[in-house]
Amino acid sequence: MKINRRLFIKGALSVGALNYCAPLLCLPVETIQIEYDLMEERDKRSRADYILNFASPYQTVQHRTTPHLHQELKFYIESLSEGKIYVSLFDNGQLGVGTELMASINHKRIDAALISVSNLSRALPLLDILNIPFWTSSNQAYLNLISSKQWHDLVLAPIKSQGKFQILLHHIVGSRTLTTVKRSNKRIIMPEDLKDITLRVPASKVLTHFYKLTQANIVEIPWSKTAKMARLGLIHVLDPSIIGLHSGPDGLKSYLKHVTKIDSVPDAWVTVISQAWLKQLPASLKEVVTIAAEKTFEHHINNFNAIHTECIKGLSKYGTAIYQPSNKEQSEWIRQFGHHQSAWRDIKKDLLGDLKTFDKLLDATNETSPFKLS
Repeated sequence: MKINRRLFIKGALSVGALNYCAPLLCLPVETIQIEYDLMEERDKRSRADYILNFASPYQTVQHRTTPHLHQELKFYIESLSEGKIYVSLFDNGQLGVGTELMASINHKRIDAALISVSNLSRALPLLDILNIPFWTSSNQAYLNLISSKQWHDLVLAPIKSQGKFQILLHHIVGSRTLTTVKRSNKRIIMPEDLKDITLRVPASKVLTHFYKLTQANIVEIPWSKTAKMARLGLIHVLDPSIIGLHSGPDGLKSYLKHVTKIDSVPDAWVTVISQAWLKQLPASLKEVVTIAAEKTFEHHINNFNAIHTECIKGLSKYGTAIYQPSNKEQSEWIRQFGHHQSAWRDIKKDLLGDLKTFDKLLDATNETSPFKLS
């Protein structure tokens, strides 16, 4: 029987659950617990019926500059389930980074993970459609897309139907840049500036195709090794968003020189959960997990701009300059590599089955979303 969500929430927020949730519902995100008492956590774990092992590359304590949402998701799942589900956090790359996390979910070593769409694209190629340039790169366009019926029906539903993974939560991180390292001391402004330059790419076939069109020298390097390569000058350019650059592992932000905001594609992150883990839950607790993700997302979009601003300040402290291309410069990037170019026709067909499906997703970027970033 289908659960009425409004009645379910009312039931889930019983006196016990409400006592858990009241601080979170009334106070700003900054007050959410980020350090946990070991004995209390052991007690919560022992009393729980289900354990969700959640892994992330990022440090929980860096919540002011990284929208990882560890503590929000943990708080909501545990509170709304009234302690029936315990979320065990493995942050700071303890159980891997990038594609390593996807492999860990696949082999049931963990149940959920925070991972970039690009590093997820090998396992879920459909998501790589986001890496075609200049169609959903602005934050609001991306927010419009992921909150649309088209995205749910044409992307999320087919992924879920595969029976392995489910996208639990989208993270808004900003659009990708072209950022040079201090050892190169160069700035990328126009497409020709990339010719013969060594550019690090994540595990995305579509991004690799994009950058090959620029005649850059492409090297695929795991996220966990990118800071070392930047420090040694073995790469000249990398492409994460401003938040991604600031949040990068091993002090990546200290090795960067010039950031150019070409706003090519969203540097999208997602929290992925194992369907095998979800299937063990009764229907009521499955609904709890869904509602917890929705509540977490609402907190996320209400705090994105503050996090983005902190990251800009942080990069500036390390001597990194941020450049916004002129309209003329930006137009040249779009003219040469935009989604309208014939170079993307076969990729659209391979990923989506036909060109009409892409057009439906493109239309969704211009629809009004119920959410606004703040």
